[in-house]
Amino acid sequence: MRTKISKESSLNTHIVSILFLIFFLLLSISPEKKNNQLAIPKNVILLIGDGMSYSQITATEYFHGSLNMTSMPYHGTISTHSLNRRVTDSAAAATAIATSHKTRNGMVAILPDGTHLQTIAQYALEMGKSTALLASSHITHATPAAFAVHHKKRGEYFNIAELFVNSDINMILGAGSDYFLPESDGGKRKDGKNLITEMKEQGYFYINIDKNIEQISEHEKVIAFIEPMNLKPYPERADQMIRLTNSALLRLSQNPEGFFFMIEGSQIDWAGHDRNADWMIQEMIDFDNVIGSVLEFAEKDGNTLVVVTSDHETGGLTLPAGRFGNSDEFRYKFSTRRHTAQQVPLFSYGPSAELFTGSFDNTDIARKLFSLWGKQIEEPDSIGMELHQSIKK
Repeated sequence: MRTKISKESSLNTHIVSILFLIFFLLLSISPEKKNNQLAIPKNVILLIGDGMSYSQITATEYFHGSLNMTSMPYHGTISTHSLNRRVTDSAAAATAIATSHKTRNGMVAILPDGTHLQTIAQYALEMGKSTALLASSHITHATPAAFAVHHKKRGEYFNIAELFVNSDINMILGAGSDYFLPESDGGKRKDGKNLITEMKEQGYFYINIDKNIEQISEHEKVIAFIEPMNLKPYPERADQMIRLTNSALLRLSQNPEGFFFMIEGSQIDWAGHDRNADWMIQEMIDFDNVIGSVLEFAEKDGNTLVVVTSDHETGGLTLPAGRFGNSDEFRYKFSTRRHTAQQVPLFSYGPSAELFTGSFDNTDIARKLFSLWGKQIEEPDSIGMELHQSIKK
């Protein structure tokens, strides 16, 4: 009997040990632990569809089919108002996304009192990461500018171009040489300054022709202005945005400290202002193709957070039923040529992508990114918060 009890006791002890081992193994590979291990992405790619909201996405999916952005695993919604207006402009919205602070419409990464706001791109440089900005507009436009410079008037493009000279952004991509070159060299600057020459002296490699886009991957510091003002509308510009993106990623990924890369689909907004649904859909398709390419990179890399969002909605697009109320047809109907106060979508993939779900303010995007990279951004001061709350009422 004692022998039997001893064997049973030994068996029970063995079973408990096995169960404990299984529990320990399950705990060690649990989603929580895996998420903790991947909580700090080395790289961040932020894509902004200027003027894009749910109606633009819906219209494009009816025309084109499912999109890469809507296939991303985590979805959220953000509010877009600026410090002084319920309907934001791109400068204030981009400032909020880039710095986590509200400012007045028309201001670029700066507060009304003149305080310069550190952007997530500038913080990435401080950490030793590489940085890149790409837009289908000229690079001095409000959204890309808000990640690199500080200026009170978004429309002073020649001044903003001068500020780019000492921005230290590694890759400045897209278009806009007119604001950097004097009239004598084919640009539009009347002061005679050649900012491209100044930046070359700082080690930048300059590309101004489509066939040389792939050379981006060969240089740590690059200016690539494929057009003097803006890239051509899609599909006329063909795959330039994808080629610029992929070439930049080849180089950015060589930095062992990681990188920050902002990509803007600028002309979605312009199509909304123009109330041109065909143009808008084409721009949405191109923007989503870039997203698809970025997601392929992120999946292979395994340590890249991808966030897709918008600064605001443009055009007040609705999709009412077609003639005679036929539910199988719809029209593209714009209610305005201006921006609207609509909330906009947010999609995310990669390490800590789950942080970008739910409903929150556009300032929270940068606040979360800064936090992931070790910097806590304080909430707005009492005066700023009072203005912030008054706009929301």
